[in-house]
Amino acid sequence: MKRLKHIALLLLSLVALFCALIYAWIRNTKPIYEGSYPMKGLQAEVVIHYDKYGVPSIQAQNKHDLYQAFGYRHAAERLFQMDLLRRVGSGRLAEIFGQPVIKVDHLFRTLGTPQYARASAAYFETLRDQPIYQDAQAYLEGINQYIKEGPVPPEYGIIGITPEPFGIEDMYYTLAAMSFSFSQGQKSEFIVDFISRQHGEDYLRDLAVYHRDTESHIPSNNDSDMVRPKFGQHFTEDIEAHAAMQAIAEALPVASLEGSNAWVLNGKKTKSGQVLFCNDTHIGYNIPQTWYEAHLICPGFEIYGHFMAGIPFALVGRNQRLSWGLTMLLNDDVDFYREHIEDQKVLYRGQWQDVTQTEEKIRIKGSEDTTIVIRRTAHGPIINDALRLTSESTPISMFWTYTERDNRNIDALHILNNAQNIKEFEAGLPLIHAPGLNVNYGDADGNVAWWACAHLMRRPSHVNSLLVLDGTSGQDDHTGYYTFDENPKNINPDNGFIYSANDWPQQMQIKEGDSTHTLWYPGYYKPQYRADRIVQMLETSNNWDMETIKTVMNDCTNPKDAAVMQEIFSVLKQNKSLEQELSTTEIQTLFAWDGNYDPNSSSPTLFNALIYHILQEAMQDELTAPRFELFVQTHLMQRAYGYLLFQKETRWWDKIGTQEVENREIIFTLAFQKAMSRLREVHGKNPSDWTWSKAASIEIKHPLGEVALLRPFFNLGPRPVHGGNESIRQAGFYLDSTLHYKVFFGSQMRIITDFEHPDSALNITPAGQSGHVMSAHYDDQFEMYLQGYYRTMRMNRAGVEGKVMRFHPS
Repeated sequence: MKRLKHIALLLLSLVALFCALIYAWIRNTKPIYEGSYPMKGLQAEVVIHYDKYGVPSIQAQNKHDLYQAFGYRHAAERLFQMDLLRRVGSGRLAEIFGQPVIKVDHLFRTLGTPQYARASAAYFETLRDQPIYQDAQAYLEGINQYIKEGPVPPEYGIIGITPEPFGIEDMYYTLAAMSFSFSQGQKSEFIVDFISRQHGEDYLRDLAVYHRDTESHIPSNNDSDMVRPKFGQHFTEDIEAHAAMQAIAEALPVASLEGSNAWVLNGKKTKSGQVLFCNDTHIGYNIPQTWYEAHLICPGFEIYGHFMAGIPFALVGRNQRLSWGLTMLLNDDVDFYREHIEDQKVLYRGQWQDVTQTEEKIRIKGSEDTTIVIRRTAHGPIINDALRLTSESTPISMFWTYTERDNRNIDALHILNNAQNIKEFEAGLPLIHAPGLNVNYGDADGNVAWWACAHLMRRPSHVNSLLVLDGTSGQDDHTGYYTFDENPKNINPDNGFIYSANDWPQQMQIKEGDSTHTLWYPGYYKPQYRADRIVQMLETSNNWDMETIKTVMNDCTNPKDAAVMQEIFSVLKQNKSLEQELSTTEIQTLFAWDGNYDPNSSSPTLFNALIYHILQEAMQDELTAPRFELFVQTHLMQRAYGYLLFQKETRWWDKIGTQEVENREIIFTLAFQKAMSRLREVHGKNPSDWTWSKAASIEIKHPLGEVALLRPFFNLGPRPVHGGNESIRQAGFYLDSTLHYKVFFGSQMRIITDFEHPDSALNITPAGQSGHVMSAHYDDQFEMYLQGYYRTMRMNRAGVEGKVMRFHPS
């Protein structure tokens, strides 16, 4: 017995020693924020002042030194994130994660993003004598110097790989990963096509797939009638393709950009008489978070930017003269084509053409390499093999604007980063081809502006690009691109502010010869609920400042949801179903809801349970259960419920396969009974226990947090949230029957800048600056973020109180 105790103690000691060694090893790899160090290649000393949240203010004597030091420090905090992004875009993720992510590599190789990135890099090499190339190259030199000299992040040791040097092409791999994750067509198009093919336009119209006459939109300087596209041809393997795309999206270790808010007020609307700028980008929650903040300054240049890992130029930023931000445009930039292929020949415009075939080898950790065959037609790559569709399935090709246009996005960012006024800034916007972006702007001269930035495809008037198109005749092919001048925009409007919240942009004025017509450009836009709430709140005052504007940014109320709840109540109270399930007090408490997603309220939980079950009762018979579950994970669901539930007469209410002709009251009653049963089963019999804090939670995940043993060390949460799917303070989740909603996206920053004091803006982010689990800045903003607090983003060195690091030429 004594011997067993000695053995047990020895084993425990060995485990403790092993854990101590692991802890010491990880701790020794964490970033350093102070001291003086040599750096090869510098021309003069670089000084970095860190604020108390680890945001660097990097001050150099020239741009080369500035960008080299920035690349070095960016890598110190985000090297593994940089590596993941380039691996996604280059189709090399399986090299480190093995079999589970082969489907990701297969799809990106099929889409041709590796070749596209290399071609884009070859173009960039022609700019060697220009500042853009020199700035980017200095940044990459800094990254590579850190790889040689700095401690390797612990993720590399855990996975068992060594980081490789970065080159120009890696910037474009990263852009490819970002662009695919932001695109919506592949997430929705197959469901729309199925509804069209099986049930027709009436069904689609009642889901608000098209812009409706009563729907608000982002205003521009143009306003006229609408032209609707007509229907094209159809695809029969929609559910397999949609499910495969969804599985690939879930396997991506890349945060998808799901929406965003921005508004900018001019001096007519602000207390200071100066422009007030606000932006919060809605992106999937990940650790490291998407944005890395840095203040860069050297003679003749200054920017406080939000940077993406591996990209040297800020996507969101400001200087003393101007500020800009982004939201997703959500235009339809993907077209799918049904092809007719026989004996490796594709029928196109009445002729049989060769299907181009290439082979690529995918390296897989822990397994033998696999070789894939990639087929292409005139419309783009055939995606069937990458999506693992059956060999008998209809060949589907994918035309993606991102890979079909020359990539000048890096050029655009460089122009924005160096602009000093609205004219210089606007010069970079036409270069943004994809993904589509709403660019929102304000400056010290009092200008406010919004531009829809994308290369928008011209399509024949008969084409409905939301469907799978006919690839054989050539008649459904796009016919070119609209000019940037034809894109919607709004500069210095009379009402004193601009906004964008992913809702439908104003219709375009299209010139065809001597005639002009208008077009609601097709896309997968969000409903107008956030946009309407922003406008509603901004119109209440002409005296906004940094403190009062927080009430808008932190607003958790969705009046549209309150109106939908009242519509449900008005139908249910016509029979005895309410009284049979709830007391009078409970009915009054639950249904008298103003749309506020307060964590202590039970009404949001009931509301979302009702929405899910009403849609399920109405739609599952037409869609089938698997398609319905995919449908509620799209933007289409959010547009649909706010319109469909108000329709007294629609074919969705009548169930297929029953003798009875169901109506809205029957569907609502069935859904209410199921929702009540499910609520009591999951959250208890007492409605006061159905609080939103119990139903909706946030867990911010690290890629290694998928391993159960590592989850407590790398992940943050779960914690209750404020907000819902379409409140301004967004807490995005998929609607389902579990009544435990996993919030997976929301604000990745909440920026407020008043040009009365442009050097002291406000912001907060979900986790922290650093991607290193042992850094003090890994999660030091998490609690503040949950509570709706802010911190200061300073551009003056005197206001930066923290550690100091120096680099000097070696």
